[in-house]
Parts: sequence; C-alpha cells; structure tokens
Amino acid sequence: MLLRELTGGDPPSTCKLIFIDDPTGFGHRVTDGDNLVEHVFTKQTEFERAVAERTAEGFAETERSLTRRVFVAADRFWIVSLDGDTVRTQAGKVRTDWRESTGEARGKEFRDRDRAVAAYHKAVEGKQAEGFREVHGRAITITGAPKGPKKPGKRKSR
Repeated sequence: MLLRELTGGDPPSTCKLIFIDDPTGFGHRVTDGDNLVEHVFTKQTEFERAVAERTAEGFAETERSLTRRVFVAADRFWIVSLDGDTVRTQAGKVRTDWRESTGEARGKEFRDRDRAVAAYHKAVEGKQAEGFREVHGRAITITGAPKGPKKPGKRKSR
C-alpha cells in the first residue's frame, strides 16, 4: 500500500491519496463538499498521475507522508513515519483485507527533533537487521538530521 498525504489549496485542506495493489478491486473517493479528502486507487499509474496532478495544483506532501516507510517480512508488516519530534510506528500481520488502520499503532515523542530523527533511523536499521524489506521504497530526505559523532577532546575541569 502506498499513501501520500498532501496539503494545499484555497482554503487549505489535506488530501490522502492511497494505492492498494489490487487491480481487480475497486477504488473510491471521499469528499467534503468540493474538497477531496481521500482517494483510493487500485492501479499504480493512476495513483502516480493523481499525485502529480495535486502537486501541480500547488499541494505539498506532509513530513509524515514523506518519511512514511513500509516494511514486510514473511507474514508481518511494519510502518514507520516521522512527524515533528514524534516517531510513529504500526505493526501487525499481513492479511488479504489489510488496511492502513490494521495492527497496533504507537507514537513516541522525543525531547527534540534530533533525537526523533536518530530514533527513526535506528528503528529502520533494526527492522532491516531483523530481515524486514522495504515495499515501494523511495529516497527520503529528512531535515534536521542528526549531527555526526562528537570529536573526542579534553574535558574542561570544574
């Protein structure tokens, strides 16, 4: 499943575009008046076209959407995203009726952004070490990335 959460428009609104890899299934749209709230696609080309159209209209992807990564191993899934200084995870079993709300969701808030980014990267590395592989991977750039290791030096005495 691919998900892109976009914000923009006049008045400002949020729109979720979702791709579920089920060519025989049916997509749907959820609207609030004239605003598109959610659109589910079953064909990836249509999903990508809709993302490009929304982006051309001035919509921008949210940080939570940009950092959302989905991993699978055997019959398990794990989703991680970064939202400010909070790392959000969701895990569970892969089933045929799997949806975004399936499984157990957790959020852990950190003292500052750098700690949250470091925890995000550490969690991803940990799942990859456990044998999870990323589904629909893409390059991710995170602003406020952690600084490199501190240089050893003399400590000042008190």
